[in-house]
Amino acid sequence: MFRIAQIDILPIAVPLKKPVIMAAASVHEAENLVVRIADRDGTVGWGEAASAPMMNGETLAGMVAAAAHMAGRLTDAEIPDLAAIAALVDAAIVGNPGAKSAVEMALLDILGQRTDQPLHVLLNRAERPRAPVLSFISGGTEAEELAHARAMVDTGHVALKVKIGLLGVERDLARCAAVRAEVGPDIRLSADANGGYSRADALAFVARAAETGLDFVEQPVAPGDMDGMRACAEASGVPIAADEGLKSIDSIRRHHELGAAAGGSIKTIKLGGCLPVMEAGRLMQNLGMQVNLAGKTAETSIASAAIAHLAIALPQVNWDVSVTSTYLATDVVHDPIAPRDGHVTAPERPGLGIEVDEALLSKLRV
Repeated sequence: MFRIAQIDILPIAVPLKKPVIMAAASVHEAENLVVRIADRDGTVGWGEAASAPMMNGETLAGMVAAAAHMAGRLTDAEIPDLAAIAALVDAAIVGNPGAKSAVEMALLDILGQRTDQPLHVLLNRAERPRAPVLSFISGGTEAEELAHARAMVDTGHVALKVKIGLLGVERDLARCAAVRAEVGPDIRLSADANGGYSRADALAFVARAAETGLDFVEQPVAPGDMDGMRACAEASGVPIAADEGLKSIDSIRRHHELGAAAGGSIKTIKLGGCLPVMEAGRLMQNLGMQVNLAGKTAETSIASAAIAHLAIALPQVNWDVSVTSTYLATDVVHDPIAPRDGHVTAPERPGLGIEVDEALLSKLRV
């Protein structure tokens, strides 16, 4: 049990090593909300959420305002257990899943430290010692993309994702086929349109996706186009995944019931925290849906530590784990979360198991 003494709201901007090119946007820097919570005994917890206005509607300024509202309601609250965290965070504000996820993460970090449990044990248990990391292939010439794919495989990666939706169906199909030829048959290869195709182009792409050697195609049409998702699922020779369309437990059920997706990507900033992600993962397991666990491009090792713990704790992550801190030019954690041999492991220290460099964090404030 602990009582919240102080909540600090710390907006930051962190440059990426190179831009990540997606159908909806090109990301050059990460604009993220960091939350620092201290309890009355001085235990400090950290949380983070990336701004994602095209995914969950939250800008950095909006998350700062939402977190400030939550801080006013949560300061001095007593936290006995996980259930209290879930209830208090949910009741503190309507919507705003990104801001909620940052606050919830910091509270879970404190509870893990106070109970001497790593986050994955606090949430469930270690279902696996490590999880495969899904690495993006995006931007540059075809030769550069193939060199990147080869480098990832040579360092132990077993899962790659080609970003599509910008260059046209024929070129995207050719890019995917070229990557498959480069990495061979044993690597899990997917393509992600981020909802960037028209329905006609999406149907044209998925109809030939199997020819390119893809294992699944993610969010081929806009997230609101459920008929389009179902049509793609019916026309495709490979499974269809949802990402931007999975924003709640109900949306997971709806995709399943309509036959619109065989699985999808779950994120803390879409669902409102680690606890809702665990709920979503259990539901998807029960429904026979495949799970990709993902951070938003890009998060520091604060949020990526939570992703690493979730990767170990979820019932299954058969469509791998996207850890995005590796795309940043710098990190705010002394021992950053980084894949080893293409896989991610979770810290064994209590809570998130991280040590934040507060001096560097201060320099990144906006």
